[in-house]
Amino acid sequence: MAKSTNAKRAATGFTDSIFAEDIGKFPDTNIAESFNRIPGITITRDVTGEGTNVAIRGLGSNFTNVTLNGATIAVASSGATDAQGTDRSVDLSFFPTDLFTKLTVNKSYTADLLEGGAAGNIDLRSARPFDRATSFLAYNVQGTKQSPEDRIGARGSLIGSWRGDKVGILAGVSAQRLFTDTRGFETIGYTNPALTTPNGIAGTTNGVQNTPTAAQTLAAQCRANNASCNGTGGGNWTIPGLVPAGAGAGLVAGTVINQDFLLANNPGATIQQIDNALLPRLGRSTSIRGPRDRINAILSAEWQPSDTLHFYVDGLYGYKKNDLTRENMAWIVRNGAIIPTNLTFDKADCTIGCVVTGGTFANAQFFNEFRPYTETTKLFSINPGGEWEISDTLKLNLQGNYARSTFHRENPSVGLTTPLGVGNTVTYSNDGSGIPTIQSALDLNDPANFGWNPGSRVNISDERRLNKSKGARGDLTWGKPALNLKIGGAFDDVSRRISSNDNSQAYQNAVCGNNPSVFVASPNSQPPCEGLNAPGVIPAGYPTYPGFGTGSTAGMTGPVTYGGSLVPNSAAPSYLTPGPAGFVTVDWPKFAAATNYDFYHDNSPESGASTTGASGGGIREVVKSAFATVNGEQDLGGNMLRFNVGVRYVNTIQTITGRVSLPDPRNTTATGVALPDGSRYPNLVSIVSTRNVYSKWLPAATFAYDVSEHAVVRVAGSRTMTRPDPSAQLPGVNFGAPSADQASIGNPALEPYMSTNIDLGFEYYTGREGVVSFNAFRKSIKGFTNTAISTVPFSNLSQYGITYDTLNPTQQIAINSRGGPGTAQVQVTSQVNVADKLTINGLEFQWVQPLDFLTKNIGITGFGFNANATVVDQTSKGAATAFGVAPFTYNITGYYEKHGVMLRVSTTSREGSQNSGAAQNGIPAAALFGTDYTTYDFSSSFDLDKIFGLAGAPQLTVNVANFTNATLRSYFQFENATFTQYKPGRQFLVGLRGTF
Repeated sequence: MAKSTNAKRAATGFTDSIFAEDIGKFPDTNIAESFNRIPGITITRDVTGEGTNVAIRGLGSNFTNVTLNGATIAVASSGATDAQGTDRSVDLSFFPTDLFTKLTVNKSYTADLLEGGAAGNIDLRSARPFDRATSFLAYNVQGTKQSPEDRIGARGSLIGSWRGDKVGILAGVSAQRLFTDTRGFETIGYTNPALTTPNGIAGTTNGVQNTPTAAQTLAAQCRANNASCNGTGGGNWTIPGLVPAGAGAGLVAGTVINQDFLLANNPGATIQQIDNALLPRLGRSTSIRGPRDRINAILSAEWQPSDTLHFYVDGLYGYKKNDLTRENMAWIVRNGAIIPTNLTFDKADCTIGCVVTGGTFANAQFFNEFRPYTETTKLFSINPGGEWEISDTLKLNLQGNYARSTFHRENPSVGLTTPLGVGNTVTYSNDGSGIPTIQSALDLNDPANFGWNPGSRVNISDERRLNKSKGARGDLTWGKPALNLKIGGAFDDVSRRISSNDNSQAYQNAVCGNNPSVFVASPNSQPPCEGLNAPGVIPAGYPTYPGFGTGSTAGMTGPVTYGGSLVPNSAAPSYLTPGPAGFVTVDWPKFAAATNYDFYHDNSPESGASTTGASGGGIREVVKSAFATVNGEQDLGGNMLRFNVGVRYVNTIQTITGRVSLPDPRNTTATGVALPDGSRYPNLVSIVSTRNVYSKWLPAATFAYDVSEHAVVRVAGSRTMTRPDPSAQLPGVNFGAPSADQASIGNPALEPYMSTNIDLGFEYYTGREGVVSFNAFRKSIKGFTNTAISTVPFSNLSQYGITYDTLNPTQQIAINSRGGPGTAQVQVTSQVNVADKLTINGLEFQWVQPLDFLTKNIGITGFGFNANATVVDQTSKGAATAFGVAPFTYNITGYYEKHGVMLRVSTTSREGSQNSGAAQNGIPAAALFGTDYTTYDFSSSFDLDKIFGLAGAPQLTVNVANFTNATLRSYFQFENATFTQYKPGRQFLVGLRGTF
């Protein structure tokens, strides 16, 4: 820690660094977790508990500029589980700690730093041969186990460096295989029922509301009509008007379900409570299991032909593969038709919404979604550069960079359901302490209870990404440390592209749609997924395609026949087995072979929406910048004043391309008649390109004054910039969710965020690594984006080429459950710059203190602690809000280092915060929130050489991460409505490391 303290003191700006010696003292599996121990830093964690992205001082990871050896880097990974990973954040779980010498956080901006991080800059410095004075060979090997997984994983690294007086070469490799078995609970949000009303039943005529009859009013489930019914929004499930056969719970088939029925079967409840109380949309148990592999390698060479000339080249390769099985057992509420009885609630007054705490639900159905997915991420990066001290007062630095990163996710899914009409019920209980209890009357671990019932589906989906960056930068410094002028410039060309392939409909038709002899894409009709095995004659209700051979299928010949589903409904249970998570699982190799999966996968056409939910398209940014800074250190009042004052000019050219889909006008004849089924043309897809050009001036000034031998005062001011989220700029519409309730529209005209920053700080250095510091900061951000949300009839999407006929059968079922294409409502979202200014104020505290001055009197030395805390507050007079900003975070480490023994116990804590905007799932007041998260880690090493005098003996390391088994949890609108909850588990690591 002494190196970190010395680097902090010597810096002019607000900077924190971690060096290799300290990185290895914690059980950190990647670089994100190492950064988490720095004041003002928070990280995003995956469901496995592993850190992924880094955020600085209250702004999201999108506002943090990450560089590798000073150059732009972009990893094509999607990031954490269920994340799209399309913003400007970098997935730091891709980088192991072993191969890096120094990690630096620049919290205050200087004009010679690459722009792009309104919150700050993070630089990863990979190892080089001249970092050490001698040649060496270092190794590290560990066995790992993460509960509740029984299998043992492994991590290891080997780094070798040779150096002479003028030339050095370093090569290193780091590899790991970890086994994951994460259990949790997910919901995909919460919703309430869409109770029928008299006006809704009466309908309209030519847009004019019909007057409800007495019978229609009697049949309504909420007779107060539209004045108070469905007042909180949502309404994503429908209570049927009549009790269906086999509903269960003692209900009689054919009984009218109106307001009287609901009140009689839910004693003590009011219609307001029944109408507005929330249930999980898809309350589901989750299991994510399988191996996660990572291999990284570096190769670095340095040449110093003279004391004034130095050249280097840094190469890095990374490979990461997740070969996981992800499956869920979901209670179908969203787009379902459950019937509530004996409901209880957490509030008597549900005017603004409330939460269901208990009840029995008839007509229940479950959905088992089995998703084997393979993710592969690769990165290659090379950074050559050189430094030339032309004279005592003139120094030149030049650097180039090239990086290429790819990502591929193959993500099929198999979704079988339990049948309706068999009397299945759900007993539901939510005591607010965490995961609600969803108890099915059917055994969900019995394959016989599943088949191709309503809501079943299969999918084939692939996503590919390609990120490329290349650039050059250089600077010339004239003068001496007392006063110098530094001028420079940079050129960066960064591109990101997302493409996807999807053959789900053709695959589903063959697997469970009776296997038609032809496939004609929407807007032609598709067979239902029922597992029918009726080869030959076209069954009733299945497409006959009377127009086949004309229009879009001209030249094709019939007749259209059916071959029978590849997996008939009667055989579906044979592809299931009882699962390790307490519910059935799919025998995927057997299922894939029986359904000719490889053929359908290899012939998947390109599509607009991707398996991660990201929109397809690309963005290229060409950035030219120049800067000038005046730097120096001058005596002022007998103490030293250090300063850096400068300005950076940045010119950005954005080229944004995306897919736009519109209905083919040939589907309607000149007389207004629609083409017959089987001949309709698919939507016309065009690639639309837009171009944005803007220039910005970014001034910055930083001063550090040594007020005494032990104290430093710092002040900094700057203007910084973050370019908008690339995915939010892609043109076109994304409407791929099975629930068919939300469309997102890109906005290519988004402008960059601009932040005006002020930093004040005081540091007192107590000796060795000891330091006490206090920093205050303010960021005033303009151009912040917010999600504009409007609720419109589904029919409004036709202007974007989205009609009922273009939906897949699952989406059509969802639309039908909400009243059909003429009635169903959808949310349309788009990112927009808001005029309001967002102000973030914060305080940082740090105290690093060896305790020898206290304990040496009793003959004990080597103890100490490192503690830091950050308080953040944000204010806005309008809609501008930064999500995921923890109001309070802290890190505390207690350590002992002496006589070859190192022991550390550390804790990191993050207070809960709002993670999303409002209007979630169509409920205007609903947002997502994260709860407090605190972890405790133990790390230790025992130097066998020093302890036992064994020359060359290794160090024994014993580490335990998250030894209290902390829970990751988020909630929906109300704290007792769990949105997600995961148990990452404890991780145990035992190994040996040493150096020759």
